[in-house]
Amino acid sequence: MTKFMLKCFGLVALLLFGVLLGIQKTHVEMNELKGTADNGFVESITQPDAKSQKQIKPQYSSHDLKTKQETLAKVDSFNVFSALGKKLTACISSFFSVMISVLGTVIQGMLSVFSP
Repeated sequence: MTKFMLKCFGLVALLLFGVLLGIQKTHVEMNELKGTADNGFVESITQPDAKSQKQIKPQYSSHDLKTKQETLAKVDSFNVFSALGKKLTACISSFFSVMISVLGTVIQGMLSVFSP
């Protein structure tokens, strides 16, 4: 019995260590994707000078974003998988609501039999 418990404890500890290691690796990779990864250098806290401020240009203006948003609103593409997913979700939802109501009725009937 003791050997079994030690084996189980060892397996659980190993799995827990693997989960924690996976969480840490995911955290590091998500930071790299966001661009907030620590690359080992310290950024300057001082204000950038006027020369470097002139070089920094915004990638998109608000006008560009508005036109893109209007074009996306105009494009009304039909997605087959989205439509199938919506119909399947509606069917499953209605099925489970009917099953819950039937189960509630059956339980209510069973409890009414036992009550005086």
